[in-house]
Amino acid sequence: MEIIRPPPTVTHLAVSVLSSRTMWVNAAALLVAVLSLTEVVTIIAPRFIPTYTALLAILNLALRMLTVRPVVLSAPGTITPVEVESLTPPGPVVTD
Repeated sequence: MEIIRPPPTVTHLAVSVLSSRTMWVNAAALLVAVLSLTEVVTIIAPRFIPTYTALLAILNLALRMLTVRPVVLSAPGTITPVEVESLTPPGPVVTD
């Protein structure tokens, strides 16, 4: 009797990291943090920093809930198949 189990890996189509909206939101968050440093000429008024940070965090969470594709380092606009570990629980043991 053979045990039937799901495959240990699945193939997903990954997008370029430069095409990832989540990556660009995180880059904007980094830019806000750098521009708010006291060592840098303050471009963002200190009173707006908490607002910008909160908005970027909310946008980042929203994008992470909507985004399902992995990202890879490739040319923008390309889609690359990648093998990832399956997250499905092992199937039940089938016996007769």
